[in-house]
Amino acid sequence: AFEFKVLPNNIGYVSLQSFENAEVSKEFEKNFEAISGTSALILDIRNNGGGNSSFGWSILGMLTDKDFKTSKWHTRSYKPAFRAWGRQEEIFGEDSGDFPADRSKYYSRPVVVLTGPATFSAAEDFAVAFDAMKRGLIIGEPTGGSTGQPLFFRLPGGGSARVTTKRDSYPDGKEFVGRGVIPDIVVKPNIPDIRARRDTVLEAARSELAKNLK
Repeated sequence: AFEFKVLPNNIGYVSLQSFENAEVSKEFEKNFEAISGTSALILDIRNNGGGNSSFGWSILGMLTDKDFKTSKWHTRSYKPAFRAWGRQEEIFGEDSGDFPADRSKYYSRPVVVLTGPATFSAAEDFAVAFDAMKRGLIIGEPTGGSTGQPLFFRLPGGGSARVTTKRDSYPDGKEFVGRGVIPDIVVKPNIPDIRARRDTVLEAARSELAKNLK
């Protein structure tokens, strides 16, 4: 779920493949001294399907010296009597919260986040918070556009399904569900690049960061 390496021009690269458990944020913290020695940082969440949003936010907390806003959300409040009376469902929600910065660890150099269509759920919450805090650029393709605490249930015949139970948005109410978090610089891999095993999104991020390192 976690990979760290140093690319040419002393650009750090961290692959965050999942936020399923706290190990990912612990690994980032454990490698923080080495990460802090880089001149710029790339965080790759292109294949991160989600997990627990707080694990991703903990990493963002080490990229700022200020508390930051997370996504706001709304959910339906189901009351059977209201439905019988023909009344509309009530909507309950909470404004975006403030997530604390980890002031004992602060990476202050340029940061880029890589996203793609396989970026979902808690990884989108990560991208939303990063975008809202204006910490750096997002490069790649729009995220999957689907987040919100899933409800799991069994289906007849042995199958299972899950349904989103809340609707998330940017701290200011901007929507991303159904459309995705839109990168600052859109880069889409093409067939020749894929055949050549060329990572055009990563190359674009390296090129963009290198401009500011000269």
